[in-house]
Amino acid sequence: MGIITVDKSDHLFWLGRYTERVYTTLKYYFESADKMIDANPECYDEFCRKVGILNVYGTSENFLRTYPFDENDPNSIISNLNRAYDNAIVMRDYIGTETMAYIQLAIDDIHNADRGVATIADLMLAIDHILAFWGCVNDMIDNEQIRNIIKLGKGLERLDLYLSLDLPDSDIIREYRRMKQFLAKSKLRYDESVINTVDSMISDSKLNHGNIKNLLRNLITE
Repeated sequence: MGIITVDKSDHLFWLGRYTERVYTTLKYYFESADKMIDANPECYDEFCRKVGILNVYGTSENFLRTYPFDENDPNSIISNLNRAYDNAIVMRDYIGTETMAYIQLAIDDIHNADRGVATIADLMLAIDHILAFWGCVNDMIDNEQIRNIIKLGKGLERLDLYLSLDLPDSDIIREYRRMKQFLAKSKLRYDESVINTVDSMISDSKLNHGNIKNLLRNLITE
């Protein structure tokens, strides 16, 4: 196994980000789908706004049908999962074929849901396989730096989404503290002034989610 170069670090980092993006947006999709079906068919617009994508779907029915499955939509679940797999393929020798296989299984789950009648059940399987992927990252990858770069990507993506979704401040603070642990162990270069500023903001009685989100997007440096 070679040195973890900047290019390889980037693939590991985005592997973490894309897998987390799929995991969290799928969970939010399930919550939103229930609202659309039960009471508020137009809340897909709120979904798009909160996760930061253009509402190009027209109707809730079209959103429910295409957002998970449309590979021509760069914001779809399957598109983000494909990007995770592309990064995993490049880093296969570093993460192992068994770890990578769980991303392929999640892709298969999405395709099966698209073709089948048990859509929600198959999409739930994709979440299970992403969780299995994370388990393999912890159990099968011996190199601590590789694990922590992937987890840093995961942690930053989760923070970004939690801030966008306006989750409780306690959740934001918990994930921020976790992310900082992975950042310190990843050995990646980062802007210390961003961490210092966010640290001071975390002590506020009410967090400014938008400001924290914008700051964290400038955390990792070349």
